[in-house]
Amino acid sequence: MSKDVLLEIGTEEIPARYLPNAVEQLKTLAANELKSARLDYKKITVWATLRRLVLLIDDISEQQALLETEIAGPTEEVAFINGEPTPAAIGFAKKYNVDIAKLIVKNGKVWITKKEPSLKTENVLPEVFVKIISSLSFQKSMVWENSQFRFVRPIRWILAIYDRKIIKFQIADVKSSNYTYIRYFKKIKVSEPKKYETLLRNKSIIVNQSDRLTALKKSVYSQLENICGVLQTEEIFDTINNLVEFPTAILCKFDEKFLHLPEEVIINTIKKQNNFAVFEENKNTKTKKVLTYFVAVKDGISTNLDTIKEGYEKVISARLEDAEFYFRNDTKTKLETKVEKLKGIVFQEKLGTLYDKNVRIQKLSNWLSLLLSISPSLHLSNVERICLLCKADLATEMVSEFPELQGIYGKICVLKDGENKTIADAIEQHWWPINYDAKLPEIPEASIISIADKIDTLVGDFSLGIIPTGSADPYGLRRFAFGIIRIAIEQKLSFSLRELMIQAISNLPFKVDDRIKILSQLDEFIKQRLSTYLKEKNILPDEIDAVFSSRLDDILDTYNRAVAVNSIRSQPDFEPIATSFKRISNILKQAEKSEVGSRKLEVKEDLLKEPEEKELYKKFLDTKNKINNLLKNGDYTAILDEFVSLRKPIDSFFDKILIMDKNEKIKNNRLSLLLNIYSQFIKIADFSKIVVEKISAI
Repeated sequence: MSKDVLLEIGTEEIPARYLPNAVEQLKTLAANELKSARLDYKKITVWATLRRLVLLIDDISEQQALLETEIAGPTEEVAFINGEPTPAAIGFAKKYNVDIAKLIVKNGKVWITKKEPSLKTENVLPEVFVKIISSLSFQKSMVWENSQFRFVRPIRWILAIYDRKIIKFQIADVKSSNYTYIRYFKKIKVSEPKKYETLLRNKSIIVNQSDRLTALKKSVYSQLENICGVLQTEEIFDTINNLVEFPTAILCKFDEKFLHLPEEVIINTIKKQNNFAVFEENKNTKTKKVLTYFVAVKDGISTNLDTIKEGYEKVISARLEDAEFYFRNDTKTKLETKVEKLKGIVFQEKLGTLYDKNVRIQKLSNWLSLLLSISPSLHLSNVERICLLCKADLATEMVSEFPELQGIYGKICVLKDGENKTIADAIEQHWWPINYDAKLPEIPEASIISIADKIDTLVGDFSLGIIPTGSADPYGLRRFAFGIIRIAIEQKLSFSLRELMIQAISNLPFKVDDRIKILSQLDEFIKQRLSTYLKEKNILPDEIDAVFSSRLDDILDTYNRAVAVNSIRSQPDFEPIATSFKRISNILKQAEKSEVGSRKLEVKEDLLKEPEEKELYKKFLDTKNKINNLLKNGDYTAILDEFVSLRKPIDSFFDKILIMDKNEKIKNNRLSLLLNIYSQFIKIADFSKIVVEKISAI
């Protein structure tokens, strides 16, 4: 008869941003450890609040599954002579503590069958739970007692029960029990796993994060009904959901006198305190205007709401007073005057100040602007002006207090200073995309400066050995690389990545000793991100391998080739032509390996003797001319169509022609013909990487 299991890790308050990952980890670790322990179960459920990580396992088996392992020993001839066991057989049986009579002869070898004991689940679970808890990892963890055990926050209690029995074990200085806690103060006994959720719900704790989110939204929106207010987005619901165990929303208000502040400043001030800014929506224009209301969320039931509301309002009022002070001070002088202050702000100790970085960005942006000419509306003078001002808001008091406003505040300041809208918008947009799937810059100048900014950081950090490893990427370098890839592809910007990196390296304030190594590391780093991007666009892994094996310097070009290979793959002639390419590749490799044949591209028509090789050469020349014209426009789908048209003459060539002819000149001429064809194919992709079900051998 199966039973349920409950594990609750009670901790001091876990940062909201860690909870989603912790839930996924707990689910995966539990599944893996239960499988390793040979314990069957029906369902795993994981819940999380800021104070507890919970694992509920439904219908776990009462005992481990039986495990029999067959172990191979010496061969039969070695193990037995005239039916008598030899020292080899005796030693093998002794090694595994098996009676010599239980040795089995199978497939010419001696085997033993080793049976693992099948333990009761309650005896296995302590080790399983210790492994699960010990394996949970976080970006930052801490030590709080003598055993030096590390966890995201100090563990204060562990509830572990199997049906009604306590699973006894210890982590750090905490022993497991059948008790949970209500906000650290009240200790409650849990009699069995299935009663846990209801028991906590009755104590005003919603442990199920999905149910809690629903309750949070219901509570927040109910507060908006009375004032016909709306929210700008739902982006902070998940964060606030991870900050409370029982949400109660409270409608609060701030003084109208703060409405003269830029909306972005008001919204950010409210949001930074984990409150919801409230808006009035004009349904005709679809625009929203910030109101003097905000919604705060209390953790707990609806008691003392007036007092709590007053507290929230005081906090927001104080923060808006601060913002008003910063805004007044910052705007006494133009943003341009802050540029000099960047000389006193260190970007990175060895990479200099923010001012130094600004100078490097400007050099790279100018270089890219001249190279790309991406839009008739792009003006070099605009690029230079934006580069001068784009980081200046980092020297303001407002951004120093509210880093989230970087770029946005620069835009606000320069508009106040009288700069044109293009300059202002580009100052904000040069930071984009701020997340993996966030908006891209809309202004051409901002796209160029965004690429220059990101590649400067990547090159600088890699040159200093600051390279992301595993899950650690404290400087967001993966996001920077992904941003460059998205801008290049989605805004159709074609440039040599290697030349861009070389330009960036030449601007660094120190000499890079091993430039080749840095370029290689960065190539690989960006290649991994590009591979992820292509997979998200449904490009198959072997297609990605094929285009990467050809060349990888122009991100947009690589993307276009991958899309073309993917799109043409469904054609009936594609896989046969890919097979033929692989065959050509193998022949050329073998010829080179055995040092026969020539690597010359020149094909001599007078040495083409057979009709099939003459026909192939004629068709190839015709195809080559068409391909060269198509290459100018990067029309890779059309190019691949031309390749596919070579299928029949190539098939006839392989069917009728002996390539390794006795006549050295004829043989070399035929190899040169194949080399010509190979050289055209490889411009698009290495089709030998394409997985074809039946590959012909040469």
